[in-house]
Amino acid sequence: MTQGDKARESIATIDKFFSLIDSGDLFTGSDPLSHRNLRSDVLSALSYLLYWGRPILEEARGVTWPYDGLQKRYHILRELAEGEKNSSLQRQALFFLALLPFPRQWSNLFKVEALYRDDVEIRSFLSEEKQKVSDRLQKKVQKEYKLRHFCQVLKAPGKENEKGVLRIFALPYLMANSMLFRQLNRRYILYVEPPWGVVFRHTWLRNLSTAEDACVFGVGSADDILFLNSQPQMVPTPLAHGDYLSENDAVVLDQRQEYDLVFNSTYDDIPRKRHELMLELLQHQLLMDKKALFLGRGRQENVDQFKSLVGRAGLEDRVTVMANILRQDIPSQLGRCKMGVHLSLNENGCRSLYEYFRSDLPCVISSSMPGTHLDIFNAQTGLAVTDKELPEAIAFVLTHRDQFAPRRWFLENSGSSRSSQKLNRFLKQLFKKLGYAWRDDIVPLLSGGPNRYANPSDYERFREEFLWIFGCLKNVGNIPFRIVVD
Repeated sequence: MTQGDKARESIATIDKFFSLIDSGDLFTGSDPLSHRNLRSDVLSALSYLLYWGRPILEEARGVTWPYDGLQKRYHILRELAEGEKNSSLQRQALFFLALLPFPRQWSNLFKVEALYRDDVEIRSFLSEEKQKVSDRLQKKVQKEYKLRHFCQVLKAPGKENEKGVLRIFALPYLMANSMLFRQLNRRYILYVEPPWGVVFRHTWLRNLSTAEDACVFGVGSADDILFLNSQPQMVPTPLAHGDYLSENDAVVLDQRQEYDLVFNSTYDDIPRKRHELMLELLQHQLLMDKKALFLGRGRQENVDQFKSLVGRAGLEDRVTVMANILRQDIPSQLGRCKMGVHLSLNENGCRSLYEYFRSDLPCVISSSMPGTHLDIFNAQTGLAVTDKELPEAIAFVLTHRDQFAPRRWFLENSGSSRSSQKLNRFLKQLFKKLGYAWRDDIVPLLSGGPNRYANPSDYERFREEFLWIFGCLKNVGNIPFRIVVD
């Protein structure tokens, strides 16, 4: 079955589900096993459409169609779920709301977990959820993490009625541990930047909706923001990851541009980053004479695999493959290019896009890519278009390169200093709303690097806080790697 066939089959499955709700036949003549199978089928269809089939979904129905449909029908199932207590109808309606990504899914899942934990379907779901978190931790290649590799104290707690702020920029799976989350949340407002946003509505993240007062999520996608706004204690902001790119790195401008375009993505995840689609685009009649530079980190076997793909496509004379160059050398390589292209199936606050803008490279992306705040694509920065429109869009940008001003946009709207100030204002207003004191501002952030502090001395400034966090983590079991302070 082709990706197109599977996407269309998935759309039909969801269409059927929506029709059953609209007609009132969802609970007519169906037993609990049928409902369980239907939930499984719909969830599988959603998972496929919202990831692998997303470009096809965009063309056929629009990328927001599944979530729009769930939101439109939420009130119907909610009324049934709030009906006669302990009835079969009430139970099944609540299961649909809890196990599928309807608005308030996480809240409803907590209800189901409390009321029906012994149900075979719920037991199975909770077991699979726990296994997913374990698998994500187990598959980490790195076997030792310093605290500053995944979290960053932005503001220490004050003495009287003033929480601190803790940024979680990697390993958000650790927050699935309720005890750890509660310990951290008593001391800090958490600012979480999940690397993939909340696509698929990762249910193990629901612990964060139990915050004492609020948990801030940095997510770029309008869909993610809408979903999080339906959950208690969740406060989304589009500020995430790439917004905090340093303005001060040695950007190289006005050098000889040897490459028409650059594609900067990890070689360790070629299917998600869609390197092969980029190679196909280079064979389009509009781009058959264009040269491309591919950058990215990756294990040698994966880099070699991509080089073999380039060879099989007959593109060795037009494609240059570079791997694992130092982060500080990225700007000099980007300076050799005219524009950037990004085609990933999923991102959240993608740093590569801002690196292009900082180096004065306009960019073309696939508009079906979730986790990206599409407003950053405009007359100055580039184009967000459907997959079918990519060849024409890339050719247009190359032909009209002088019409764009991405570096000017970056310096006026983004970067570490400006975005840190935006986040500071956002958090200051949140603290005021929650009734907390605000005596010290947060320190400036970066989007990458070993500690993500714009001022390296800030790490030592918060050393006592890191020692306190380390003490919390020492009591968390089943972490398949070593965590150290330094």
